[in-house]
Amino acid sequence: MSKHKLLLIFTLLIGTFFTSFTMLKSGLIYDFGLGFWGPNGHDAIWHLGLITQILESFPPLHPVFSGALLSNYHWGCNLFTAVISYLLPFSLLDIYFRILPITFALFLGIFTYILGFKLSKNRSTALFFVFLNYFSGSFGWIISLIRYGQISGESTFWSMQPISTQLNPPFAFSLIILFYGLIYYINSQKQKKLKNYFILGLIFSSLAGIKIYAGLLVGISISMIFLIKYFQKQKDSKYLLSTIFTQLTFSLLILIFLRSLNSGSLLEFKPFWFTHSLIESYDKLFLPQIASLRANLAQNPFSYKLPVLIGIELSLFLLFILGNLGLRVLSIFSIKKIKSQNNIEIHQFILIIILLGIIIPTFFVQKGTAWNTIQFFYYSLFLINYYFAVYLSSQKTIIALFLLLLTLPTSYSTLKDYFGYPPPSAIYNSELSALKFLKSQPSGNVLTYPYNKYEKDKFKKTPLPIYAYETTSYVAAFSSKPVYLEDEMNLNITGLDWQTRRINSEKFFSSTDQNFSRGFLINNNILYIYLLTDQNLPLSTSQLQIDLIYDQDGVLIYKVQR
Repeated sequence: MSKHKLLLIFTLLIGTFFTSFTMLKSGLIYDFGLGFWGPNGHDAIWHLGLITQILESFPPLHPVFSGALLSNYHWGCNLFTAVISYLLPFSLLDIYFRILPITFALFLGIFTYILGFKLSKNRSTALFFVFLNYFSGSFGWIISLIRYGQISGESTFWSMQPISTQLNPPFAFSLIILFYGLIYYINSQKQKKLKNYFILGLIFSSLAGIKIYAGLLVGISISMIFLIKYFQKQKDSKYLLSTIFTQLTFSLLILIFLRSLNSGSLLEFKPFWFTHSLIESYDKLFLPQIASLRANLAQNPFSYKLPVLIGIELSLFLLFILGNLGLRVLSIFSIKKIKSQNNIEIHQFILIIILLGIIIPTFFVQKGTAWNTIQFFYYSLFLINYYFAVYLSSQKTIIALFLLLLTLPTSYSTLKDYFGYPPPSAIYNSELSALKFLKSQPSGNVLTYPYNKYEKDKFKKTPLPIYAYETTSYVAAFSSKPVYLEDEMNLNITGLDWQTRRINSEKFFSSTDQNFSRGFLINNNILYIYLLTDQNLPLSTSQLQIDLIYDQDGVLIYKVQR
């Protein structure tokens, strides 16, 4: 076996192991119960809740907003996971936290290599590309080293880096589809058959149901490539048909998976929100004096100090880009030579995606949760790694290895948190038993106690019990039943009026009005009430007409009489 093949296999193996390690330890049973590291204590539980609802009914009910169908969310990856769970003889936890992360990480590396080689015809470039799509990082570690004397700061400049890819399974899955689509795009240029264009359109449009951010980037980019062809008088009728087919399929999938956008639009115009919050947020770069100066100047933007304000805004934008890209900024030297490379059209396509991934979060934020728009930027980071790989392969080996070494610190800082013990959050054994019992009961909506963000202050050590750790969908996920109100964070993202339900829920748990309380249970089709022993009902079981069906280890479950 050649030295190059050995290096490739080694890179794929270590890349697969380390990027999937952020998931591997979560969802396992420990002495205390089910442990979760990092954002798995919230995000993974949300996805598990969606998957269980897909397995229960199709189209799926909303797991944390009982009585409603799931809308305003791309659940294609969850559908894929549900199908895999149905077909394979493994637990959903093992599939979600172990089988899929390893599979996704491996295929991402393989497709990265194939794409890199097809674009460059250079094996070193393709190998560098693989390494970068596993381990490249931002300049956040420099800031943390200067300020705190330690290496950390993966998202100091906002964007997640490749080491955390598997923490977001829909994103990881969408990258695989995107890279496969780009490979197919290159292959279709050799034989410009109409069939190939339609298959290409189907591949790319499927991204709308997997990750809407990728779908929008690719959908816009395809249209822009067609316009470039048109104005260059390259009137390719097959490409036009492919473009139309892609957009129609894209729109259809949006209707299927998102159903409606209750907020009217996914995005709202808020220019430089990320660059402003970058220096205003304590957990980011945080430069309060500059933030204060900028805010004061912005109150009177048309004064003689306008050039100063413009200078600050431009500087912050460049800082945002430079900080997130890290050494990938050297890609500019490769991009400048793009006209001399093969596959010009595919390079145009990739560069448009990169630019859109930067431009969209610069000027727009997502309604409900503004910071979610940074996910457009993730795709730019992965694709620009190719041009950085081209640059590295043009350098002497010692220089290239030194530059690679400087991209690693943020990956190291992220990984060390996942090698630690105990985990930050857990579902304790007492609740696991209760949720298993609830899952065995007939179908019905569940009412839980409203989340109290101050509850975590009572605990002095980790793991925190999941109910106190964050607003999550853990009851829905592990009982396989829709909950009246849970995981307010994701409800905010999907644009549902959860605030009214929160008010009504709080009223139920504080009101002594028997008519209101009984009416609340009946009108909302509540069949079960899930409580911990320190979460009290203001009325008796006879007044509410409920039966206690479970009382063990500090967990109470009531069934509403009909």
